[in-house]
Amino acid sequence: MKSCHTEVIINAPVSKVWDILLDVERYPIWNPSILKTWGTLKEGRLIFAHVAPLQAIVPIQITSLKKEKELIWKGTLLSPSIIKGAHYYRLQALDKEQTLLQHGEEFTGSMSRFIPSLMLSKLKASYQYHNQKLKIIAERGNK
Repeated sequence: MKSCHTEVIINAPVSKVWDILLDVERYPIWNPSILKTWGTLKEGRLIFAHVAPLQAIVPIQITSLKKEKELIWKGTLLSPSIIKGAHYYRLQALDKEQTLLQHGEEFTGSMSRFIPSLMLSKLKASYQYHNQKLKIIAERGNK
């Protein structure tokens, strides 16, 4: 299985970071990969995202939504047996005013083993970039 993992400490309460993650209409502000989203985040539900790097509208299945703990969705390219990505955001309250955000993606399917390392490096850099933008938004007013 190929994967990409990032993490950042955010100087804001876990509840504030969680609220930002749930506000899908504002994703384009901090996540440059998402141009627009449609739908409501609810476990088991399907939402749609216009994903910039793919230049496509992608159906995304919300597979886990645990308040202030994790948000996981799965997206499919071509078919689940070919390549599927499980995109995750995991939150951990370090104290009342600090949150650890773990953010990444795990790929499965017959073609996932052929994902080039360069592509995973670019994906990781993209995730680190939008982690930093999320951090800036969450930390506004907290200092």
